[in-house]
Formats: sequence, structure tokens, C-alpha cells
Amino acid sequence: MRWGIFLFLGVLAGAGTWYALSGDNLRDIVNTHWPPVTSEQQRQTAIDGALSALEAMPTPNVAAGVDVKTIEMIAGELLKGKGVTKLSVETDRQLLKVTAAFDLSLRPEDAGDDPQKRAWIERLKPQLAGRAEFFLSATTAMVTAPKRAIQVKLLPAFKSLHIDKITLAERYDATAAGALLASLLESYADNIIGTLTNAPVLNAELPASLQDQFDPSGPIKINPASGSSFKLTLSSQPVRSPYELGSATLLIDNSRVIVLAQLTPPANTLTAKTASKGALSDLAAGFTRRMSDGFDLREVSTGAWVAVAKALIADTFNSAFAQAQACIAGTGAIPKQTFEQKIPTPDASAIDCTPRGDCTQTQACDLKEDTRDCRRSRNCQHNHDTRECRKCVVGVCANDPICEAAKASQNAIYDADYTACVNLGPLYDAACEAQKATQNGLYATQKAQCEAEKSTKKLACEAEKTGRKMACETYKGAVDALHRTGNVGNFDGSISGTGDLRICFRDVAFAPDLAKLSMKLETTGSASLDTSFKFTPLDVAGHILCQLPWTADKNIRVTVPSQSIGVDVTLARSPGEPEYRGQLKASPIRLHFEPNPTSLVLQNINFYLACPVTAQLVNGMTLNLAPFVPELLKDYTHTLDPIDFSFVPTIPDQPLFGRTIKPIASETPKALIVSGAP
Repeated sequence: MRWGIFLFLGVLAGAGTWYALSGDNLRDIVNTHWPPVTSEQQRQTAIDGALSALEAMPTPNVAAGVDVKTIEMIAGELLKGKGVTKLSVETDRQLLKVTAAFDLSLRPEDAGDDPQKRAWIERLKPQLAGRAEFFLSATTAMVTAPKRAIQVKLLPAFKSLHIDKITLAERYDATAAGALLASLLESYADNIIGTLTNAPVLNAELPASLQDQFDPSGPIKINPASGSSFKLTLSSQPVRSPYELGSATLLIDNSRVIVLAQLTPPANTLTAKTASKGALSDLAAGFTRRMSDGFDLREVSTGAWVAVAKALIADTFNSAFAQAQACIAGTGAIPKQTFEQKIPTPDASAIDCTPRGDCTQTQACDLKEDTRDCRRSRNCQHNHDTRECRKCVVGVCANDPICEAAKASQNAIYDADYTACVNLGPLYDAACEAQKATQNGLYATQKAQCEAEKSTKKLACEAEKTGRKMACETYKGAVDALHRTGNVGNFDGSISGTGDLRICFRDVAFAPDLAKLSMKLETTGSASLDTSFKFTPLDVAGHILCQLPWTADKNIRVTVPSQSIGVDVTLARSPGEPEYRGQLKASPIRLHFEPNPTSLVLQNINFYLACPVTAQLVNGMTLNLAPFVPELLKDYTHTLDPIDFSFVPTIPDQPLFGRTIKPIASETPKALIVSGAP
């Protein structure tokens, strides 16, 4: 390909005169060997490629954009000192139109390591000035073989080249020759572009997948507060990116360049649909719709900006934590800490003697009743024998006397049964009514017993409430009297030792809108504490309870039992305000002390010697010291209070080619955005 380009340029250089005399004969030959590619063809290729990639992208989750003013600034700074005196960038329907004015003096070092070329430039000192106009675009395509990658193909198009001046050896004017060459280049610019279209220099292949593995325990360092001897280490499993680049496309229009991309899990393949002779309006409408659906973006910032879908960020963090199984382990010395607390006598105003409980009896004593109907049915059946007893023999008919006698006898039996049924009915009814009366009397007795039991229970309940209230009032009076005597004493001491703690992050789950974070902290740990306590009695109350000061020294083993602590964090920002507000909800954590710290006080020989009366009267101090000295608990569940916090995210100013970009963080309901302008 490279030799083809050189050959083509050689033909142009050697055939200028032939071109002037032969009209289009040379063009026909050039077109045959080097088919032209026009700017309109490159434009259509760019539109079709962008539409094809866009149709394969149902839900983009990464977007970026830049306006032409920023492109001009960046390109101008990059080309400063390289002979470009003025640069202008415009958008032209999926093409970038670049106009560059140049005033270039070639130097020997521009020729690289070739001594012959360096000598040639040193001798001729070529200088040229002029203006060039060209178009540039790009298209992307995903390939899966030999590996998944995204192919980026540049689509250049040449418009014009104007040579204002060419000087050799600082005195020879070669402008006319340069103008002829420029004219030839303009005439055959499409052929040159056609030759370059498939050149490797215009094609690049970028990996679709991110870093294969990342071990957070390597680069991430955790340091305790300055001066602390507690050493922290992070352990984790390697993390793989849960996403690969599924598709990417760009739109060049309205003085801006926008790139949309969709990251997908490796197993999900986005299939591109081939587009042909697509319209720029369809591409722009597709971008507008996906920007709204994927990021809730309707207006695009000026300067440069990047938007990332919140759902992508949440899922990335969730996957990273699930893979890493990260744990923080710490071990080291616990610095000596001292405490001092004055122990007051209890305040009786905090004691409420209002009786608790309702003595109302809810037991039901409803009166039952036997309501059956004792009247027997009067449906007594009266049967009759209706057989025929008349018989005929040889034409003579007469009643059979034997049949008539049997018939009469049977009807007599039927009549007796009917009479017995009618006469016995009232007797059965009377017996039933007697049973009903007996049963209802029993029910009435049961109801009376129930009501008496309810009344007895209520009286007992009220008596118990009255007794408790009287006992409480008596105790309250005693406490009030003790409170008037002053404080009990001073309780002070120190704690020091060594400890270790391990916290593992489990079930980390960011909400798709990043408004909430929940996780479980699996914690284990222990500490060996050397404790020292001293009690000094104060005032009348203190000296009544303890006549002398006393001390206690003991080693306590504190453990954090293996447990899973649920943690919920909410995070939100009010519309139009830069400040984020969050809350860490209350979380309980269990602690275990061995031996029981209360034994340091109550079972200490010094306590018995200093407080003989109190030690004999109480085997557990009725004065509740736990609120003043929480260490005096054995099995203790401590609830971390909810923590409200707020912050304003700030991104440091970014220097760019001598200018400063002030990044601004913002968000929509669906995306986080960082934007800035030079």
C-alpha cells in the first residue's frame, strides 16, 4: 500500500504537463488504478456505521461529549510550535471540517536519523506557508475473532490545499511549483483518500475487555490515624471486571461530538444491524432518545463532559465487593486511657410510682341456655287394611268370611297403634321440658360462679397495685433522702492493653439509583485489657456506704463474638444543591467481658474491707453504675447511634496545556455527570 501511494505521487509529479495537454485521459487512468473516495462517500459510510452500532445498543450506560471550541483549543495547544498558525474546527453532518493555516520551516531534526535527509534539509532550509482544509470522521465495529475487540476506522476526506509561499535556501522562490503540486493534489485528492482508506495507519483495534484481574489488597493501602500503633491490613480476592465494551458509536453534529457506549457482561453479545444509506436525522433522533432513556439527559453541557449510568456504577461496585470478599484486619496496642467520673446519688424525680397494668377482667361470663323445642311431632300414622275379600266361583260371587275376619283383626291393630301414639305424646313432651329446666339451672349456677371469680381476681389485682405503689413511694422517699446527702464518690481508673479486630464486607448492595447502600459487616475480635479502678467516697452518702477509699486491679478479656451486623446507608441530594446528605442507620454490636467486670468491684477484697456495711447488704450494687462506667457489663449489646453526614463532592481543577479546567459534578435521576470547560 505504501509503495502504491509513492507510485501514485510519482505519477502526479511526472505527469503535470501531460495533465495540462491531455484533459481527462490521465484522470481515467488514475481512477482505474486508484478509485476515488469522495467526502460524501465518507460521510455516508460514517452515518451508516454509526447507525449500525446504535441499533445494537438498546441501553447505553456510558456517554461522553466535547464541543468544537474545546477540540480547537486542545488541538491548537498540541500543534503549537509545529508550524500551525491558525486552526478552525467545525461540524459538517457527521464529519469534522478542519481548516489549518501553516507557516512551516523544516529542521534537520524533523528528518529523524537519516543523515542524507538531514543534510538535504540543512542545505535547502525549506519554508512553506499556506492553508489546508480536510474532513475527518470515524466508524466503529465489534469483532469477536480471534478475540473480542472494537475496530476504529478513521475516515479522512481532502477538500483543498492552497500554497501561499515556498522558499528554498532562504532565497529561491518555489511557490509556483508548489501551487502546481497543490492543484494536482486537489484534482486527485479523492484518489489519494481512496488509496489511504484501507491503510493500516487509519485502522486501530482496541480491546473490548477491561483489565483481566485487579487485586485490591495490592495498591489499596489502609493507614490508621497518625501516631497509632494499630496496624491495619486489607485482604481480598482478585476482582474481574463484570463488563466488556459491547458497542460504541458517535455523532458529529451541531458543533459537538458525542460518543455513546454500552458495557455488557462478557456473555452478552450485542448484534449490529447493517445500515445502508441512512439519514443523519435518524442518527440524531436515535442519540436524543437514548440520551434521555439511558441518562435522563436532554441538554448537553458545553466543553467536555462524561456521563455514567448510576445502575452501571451500582452493579460494578456490587460485583467488585462480591468477588473481592474483602476483609480488614487490625492488631496492635491499645493506648492507655484514663477516666474519672463523679457518681451522684440517685435522683428520686426519675422514679415513677404510677401503677402499671389494667385490672379489668376480660373473662366472659355469658349465660348459656337450653333452647330445644320439646313438643313432639303429632304426625301419628293411621293405617288401614284395604284388601278385597269378595270372590266369584262358577258365576256366583260372595264375600269370603275368613278374609273379612283377618281384615277386621288387622284394622283393629292399626287403630290401637294410632290411639297409643296420640295419647303418649304429651308424656314425652313433659319429660323433655323437665330436662331443659335442670340444664338451664346448671347454666345459671356456672354464670354466678364465674362472676364471683372475676370479682375476686379484680379485687386481688387492685390490692397488688396499691401495694406496689406504696412500696415504690416508700423506696422513692428513701432515695430522695439519700439524694439530699450529696454524692456517693469519685470513680476513676485507667485501661490499656492489646487487641485485634477483623471486619469483612458481605452482601454489599448499592441501589440502582445510588440512593441507598446496604451491607453486612462480619466482625470478630478480642482485646486483653489491664484495668485499674479507684473509689473515693464523698459527702455523707458516700461515707455511709463506704468508709474508706478502695482500689481494684484486674485483667479483663473482651471479645467481639462472631456476628453479622446489618448496615444501611441512605444518600440523597436536594435538586439544585451541591450538598449530599446521608445517614448511617443505627447498628447493634455485641461485646462480651470475661470475667464479669462487676466482680472487680463486688468480689474485690478491698471493697469488703472499705465498705463492710454495704458489702453485707448488697451482693450487687443497687446504685446503677453502668451508665457511668459502661465497662461494668458482662454481655453488652451496644447500639451505634444513627449518624447524619453531608459532603459536597469536589473534583480538583485539571491543568490542560497551560489552561485550567474546573470540573463540575452533577447528576440526573439516572446518571452521574462530570463536565468542564477550559
